[in-house]
Amino acid sequence: MPASWGFEKNLELIKRAGFDGVELWLGARPWFQVETTDADVAELRRKVENAGLVVSHVANSLDWKYPMSSPDPKIRALAISNLRRQIEATTILKTDAILVVAGLVTEDSPYEDVYKRCVDALHELGDFAARVHVRIGCENCNSEQRFLISPREFRLFLEDLNHPAVGLHFDTGNIHDTGFPDQWIAMLGRQITRVHMKDVLRHRGRCGAESVYTNIFLGNNNWPKIRAAFDQVGYNGWLCAEMEAYRFAPDQQLFDTSAALDRFIAARF
Repeated sequence: MPASWGFEKNLELIKRAGFDGVELWLGARPWFQVETTDADVAELRRKVENAGLVVSHVANSLDWKYPMSSPDPKIRALAISNLRRQIEATTILKTDAILVVAGLVTEDSPYEDVYKRCVDALHELGDFAARVHVRIGCENCNSEQRFLISPREFRLFLEDLNHPAVGLHFDTGNIHDTGFPDQWIAMLGRQITRVHMKDVLRHRGRCGAESVYTNIFLGNNNWPKIRAAFDQVGYNGWLCAEMEAYRFAPDQQLFDTSAALDRFIAARF
């Protein structure tokens, strides 16, 4: 949603388009920052409720700049602090899940180091989250993270972590060059905390700022298989729309996406 429209107008459009809730991003908008007070977070919840919506969960835009896997201990400490605040805000917003980007493999952060740092950090955060009845969903940003590329890798990661408060925030588009959504769901369905819904153009690689992500039913995802996989594992949670914004008439995207999600839920393909 465009920040320039303001929080309340965004909520009004979301409700009018037929959605039930909204994903809030800590750090991405001026009205919801790490420094936002408890009282102001509660006011955001009041506005959401007044619009006839609820908060589905809380994501954040800070993990990419301050990853828990950083080789710099000061950045890791800041990442943990940000995530603890994300969990606190989640309880004030009366929801029970957060989204995190677990780790970034770079030239300076080898895979094995990232893996260990993430397991250590998520154990600490998982204990804190469990005490306030919040689940941590690690998103599968496979291509961008260069981390936990396959569903088997992700399952082994969760098994090594072995914490009931930590699972998978599954994105149907982020595995465009590393796998297929229905296979991920079949292997990890019981550990999915939330789902990001988007389509993807598999035949086109990312080039510069050009995105491979697109609107539901426009790309190459096999949506009947995805729908059947959710039934197979018994997933009955939130489906959260997350795709690149329309270049023009961005409000129309809400209505188009809402209609697509209705058809997906009804399995009308």
